[in-house]
Amino acid sequence: MPIERSTNLKSRYDQVISRLTNAGLRRTKFRHNLFALLLDREPYALSFEEIRTHPITQRPDTVTVYRNIEALTRAGLLDCVTDGKGRPRYQLRETDGPTLTIACRDCNATLVRSSPMIPELESVARELGYSGLSSRWEITGYCEDCAEKRCS
Repeated sequence: MPIERSTNLKSRYDQVISRLTNAGLRRTKFRHNLFALLLDREPYALSFEEIRTHPITQRPDTVTVYRNIEALTRAGLLDCVTDGKGRPRYQLRETDGPTLTIACRDCNATLVRSSPMIPELESVARELGYSGLSSRWEITGYCEDCAEKRCS
């Protein structure tokens, strides 16, 4: 692994641990390992089973994985995105507020970004009298690599 990538991952890992602490959640070995796994596998979002069975997470029981994913998602540290077949996949959340998810239907590479247009769209809902809004927008297609494979 190049030194630049290693330094960037360490910095991002430290930020995630800081966000965990700020959210009032405990620093457990499983959570440390989960964050390291998710950072290592980016831009791919992982399924529950991929998380549970990966050696770095030390094969925790099913309940431990579900409870941690639920707590970390609720705290805004993880995003739950769906793959092309509608199955949930998880990745670190990098932004606060409304997000736009762009996912590959074949390899499940997933990018989550904030979008300047989403707040404008939410304002339309507020004008119509809606409150307590939350937004998740998703675009699916084929990443550059998968599109090339499909053409050949």
